[in-house]
Amino acid sequence: MTQTTKSPLKLSTEHSQADSRQVHSTRLYLLIADKLAQNIAKGELNPGDRLPAERDLAQHYDVSRQTVREALIALEVSGLVEIKPGSGVYVLKSAALKSSILADDAPGPLEIMEARLLVEGDAAALAAERISNEELLKLKAYLNQMTALVAAQKTAEAEAFDGKFHQLIASATRNSALQSMVEWLWTLRESSEISRAFTEKVRRQMAGPNIQAHEKIYQCLSRRDSAGARVAMQEHIAQVTEAYILLIAD
Repeated sequence: MTQTTKSPLKLSTEHSQADSRQVHSTRLYLLIADKLAQNIAKGELNPGDRLPAERDLAQHYDVSRQTVREALIALEVSGLVEIKPGSGVYVLKSAALKSSILADDAPGPLEIMEARLLVEGDAAALAAERISNEELLKLKAYLNQMTALVAAQKTAEAEAFDGKFHQLIASATRNSALQSMVEWLWTLRESSEISRAFTEKVRRQMAGPNIQAHEKIYQCLSRRDSAGARVAMQEHIAQVTEAYILLIAD
């Protein structure tokens, strides 16, 4: 089948059954994903066709490109499209967005990373002022475990210690609110269907946690360098976010 790019999909003003299914939803990316699924189901795009570029979709729906990217991830998790990095997004079949995704109504993976950038940067800065020597030893042990597991190409196991590393830093802030926020953001990776599926896709493409980035964070914490810890953490999360985006961008 010849792959084609059609003009941006039309956003119908009619209230359909799919509209009523997700009136409760406050997630804009799920609203856009459901609208795209409806248009695909109407035959405006057929299996094998390429969706319009994300910048065109963002302009057409008057949303950010991040919202479009989150919507495309939801469509891929639903099995309606395939995202081919550097090529585009292609329709696989015409069907509705998975009801479990609409019911989940969780933040998207890019939203989670954006929140982590803000929260964990400040958490690292505060932890640098309050972390104990015992916690530093435990943090170093987690880093050593990560290093060994990455070398053994055991990515999933390495990521488990990655989570422990980040959550220990949150605990070292001595701020229970910050700790709860960080734990919740990490929990979403596995509890949200969209984030869980997309994290698995990222895992298949990457060699595991960035050991050098984690070592830099650890060194700043061990020096009690608050400003350096904030920058190191934000640089690390920004790099991970960029890797996420590269798996979506057309």
